Order: sequence, then structure tokens, then C-alpha cells
Amino acid sequence: MSNDPQTNAASAEPGDPEYMEATRMSFGDHLEELRIRLILSLIGVVAGAVLGLIFAKSLMSLLCQPLIAVLMRHHLPSQLVSLSPASTFSVYMKLGLLSGLILAMPWVLVQIWQFVASGLYPKEQRFVQRFLPVSIGLFALGVGFVYWIVLPIVLNFFVTFNESFAVEFEGLTGIQRLLIGDPHVTGDDDAANPDSTAPNPLNIPILPQDPPAPKHGDTWLNLETGRLCVRVGGETLTTQLSPGSGDGRISSQFSVDFYTSFVLMLMLAFGLAFQLPIAVFFLVWAGLVTTEQLGRSRKIIILVIFIIAAVLTPPDVVSQILLAIPMWGLFEAGLIFAKRWKAVR
Repeated sequence: MSNDPQTNAASAEPGDPEYMEATRMSFGDHLEELRIRLILSLIGVVAGAVLGLIFAKSLMSLLCQPLIAVLMRHHLPSQLVSLSPASTFSVYMKLGLLSGLILAMPWVLVQIWQFVASGLYPKEQRFVQRFLPVSIGLFALGVGFVYWIVLPIVLNFFVTFNESFAVEFEGLTGIQRLLIGDPHVTGDDDAANPDSTAPNPLNIPILPQDPPAPKHGDTWLNLETGRLCVRVGGETLTTQLSPGSGDGRISSQFSVDFYTSFVLMLMLAFGLAFQLPIAVFFLVWAGLVTTEQLGRSRKIIILVIFIIAAVLTPPDVVSQILLAIPMWGLFEAGLIFAKRWKAVR
């Protein structure tokens, strides 16, 4: 028998001990492969971060679209708040780094799978090569699911919830009037008692959209956005009008730092969680578990899914449910796929 590992590997069958010995990597080879994959992953993340920093403003505009749509729907100021002088700059850096990580995640997944494949046999490597595009597609699907489905639902829920906590002002009590005075008494009889029969020259047109070519001094109310607009020179000044008097109203104003972190972490969490079907199929394919065992343990697995969703998402129940339910469905999809593969095997 030849002592050449390649000759032995070529003549042996995949299940033979000689084949397994000939194709086995040493511990040093595994460390070298790990080093190479880490370097390549880091290069991808750095490249993604550079792109993220270059296009940070465009990315910020893209991330804010769901929030702006919800705020406009509730006739609230469609703007974010910077709570410190350096807050926006720190958000710029964070946006570049986190968005770079998300952009580079498909490349990082390639490196992870390639490292795993280096320690597998050819049959197992074919599995990795076959499911690598699926893994990247599922990650992209998770990110898109957050942007188009989760964010509108979560943001609309919390803005509506905040508005439901509006406190009605019942007027000053006698003691309050004595201590702080009556803010409605100005000392001017004409101002305190206006003539209700006097003509009101202010007549603001209500338009479904902004006029195409407003002139200097034009004033109008945009019915779609709820904004009062005044044309001054070459620009339009606006202010957001809100329903009600505003007394005791809880206005939903989000800081730019919190919102960007919230969105990017959700995208990363959903992208990783959407890898569940591949994980389920791999466990069955590798013989670590059977489909029958997974089916019998369904209740425990669902509980674990909800726990994982609570860990991956921000501390609110809505985001946790919106992640747990798709993960449950993805688990069932992976289980069905594994059963069909086992049936035709």
C-alpha cells in the first residue's frame, strides 16, 4: 500500500478509515485556516465600514424612511433629536461601523462556512457549497423583513401607544391660581375679551399637497403632512400641526443615536436568526438529531426560540414577538425540508 496520503485518499472510499485519515487536517492547519478566514473577514468588515462612512448620509436617509412615514401619518414632526453636541458625529461613526458589519455579513458568512468546510470531508463540503447562497439569501431576507415589515409595525405601535397616554388638563385650581396666577389674564381687556364679531382676514388654503410653484408670502396647509407652510424668498418655512390642544400630550421624539442603534441591531439580529432553517437541516443531515426528536421537542424548541428572540431584540415585547414568530416558522420550514430530504434519501 502506498504511503502517499493523496494516493490513499484517491483509492479509498469516503467511509473508509484510510480516507478519513488521509483527508484529516492537523491542528496547526486548522489554526492557519482560522487565521486566514479571520483576516479575510476583517478585511470585508473594514471595506464595508469604509463604504458605510462614505454613504452614511444616504444610509441615514434610507433608515429613517419608515420612521418619517409613521410620524407623518400621526401628524408629528418628522425629525430626529440630537441630545448632545457630539451625538450626531458619534451616530455617523456608529452608522458606518454597524452598517459596514451588516454589508459585510454575507462575506463573513462565506468565510465562516469556508472555515467549517476546511475541516469536513468532500461530501460535507458539498453541503456547505450548496447551502452557502441560501445562507446569504436568508440573511438578506431577514434584513429586508425588518425594514419593510417590522419597523412600520413596531414604530406605529409605540407612537400610537404614546398618544394614548395623553393627559387632559382640567384647569387651574383655586390654590394654583393664588400661587402662580392665571396665565390667561393679560391685563388687557381687549386681549382678554376679543370681539367675536370682528372680521378675520386670515384665510389659509388647505391643499392636498404643496403647490408646484409657490410665491413669496404664500401660506397654505398641507393636508397630507399636516404642516403649515409659508413661502419666504426662495425657501418654504414649515411647522407641524398636531391634533388637539397639546396639553399633556406625549410627543414621540426619538434621538438619532437611539433610533439608528435600534434599527441596525434589529437588522443584524433578524439576519442571523433567519439562518435557523439551515441549522435545523444541518443537524439532521449530520445525524446529530432526528426529525422525530425535533418534532417531540417542539414545545421546548419554541420556548428556546422566544428566549433567543428576547435576547437578540431590544427590550420591547413587540420586537420579540415579530422575531419569534418568523423563527418558529423558519424552524418548521427547516424541519419539513429535512423530513422530505430524509424520505427521498
